Amino acid sequence: MVSLKLGLALLPYWVIVRVGWIRLVIVDLDMTLVDTARRCYDVLVKLSNANGVSFSDFMIMYYDRRGIRSGLASIIGAEAFDYWFWRRCWLRYLNDGEYGELLPGALEALRHLKGEGRLIVIATGREVEGDLLAPELNKYGILNLVDGYMALGDLGPNYGKGDLLKRILNIYNNGSVEGAVYVTDHPRDIDICRSMGLLSIGVLNKWIKELNADKVIDDLRKLPSAIKELESSLT
Repeated sequence: MVSLKLGLALLPYWVIVRVGWIRLVIVDLDMTLVDTARRCYDVLVKLSNANGVSFSDFMIMYYDRRGIRSGLASIIGAEAFDYWFWRRCWLRYLNDGEYGELLPGALEALRHLKGEGRLIVIATGREVEGDLLAPELNKYGILNLVDGYMALGDLGPNYGKGDLLKRILNIYNNGSVEGAVYVTDHPRDIDICRSMGLLSIGVLNKWIKELNADKVIDDLRKLPSAIKELESSLT
């Protein structure tokens, strides 16, 4: 079953919409809220023949606009495009119980946004069901700060991040991009947002130094003010 807390999403749309108000904040998980790169790399090496790929090379491929699969294909072969291979990787990551680390300012930012009455939903491209994320989110201390969480595995093979965002918008925002924003570290996600007309906030880190988002921040503590700046531009 999809891990979504419907809550305020069931209220009539006219009750919760305000002009210029960004009600729904959708947030990516890996490398946006949490630094999971090293753990993901370790699992990938264990489950494939990617031993010759350094962590730095892995991160270069991770942020390639074509996606990490294209870069890895020349090294590990067809597995790089196999949904079920990535599902095995993510299940191994989760079952090991050795998670990443919450990025600086993440907890503070989520608490601030929650205090402002915004809906916060995590959208991750992991090929596992959202239900499986709960123990990890709980360990980070953010499980009770989000109103929902959904992963690509809730949709299954042959779906992409755009489909995931649309599903969340349908459940939480009457299918509309108005009054919603996606917060992410990845350039491909931002391209998807632009194609959908969905506002985006890019989060820079030591591996990605430039993003073509509607707003760009280099510290999650700046997220609440970035959202307010976007709202000012909408009124």
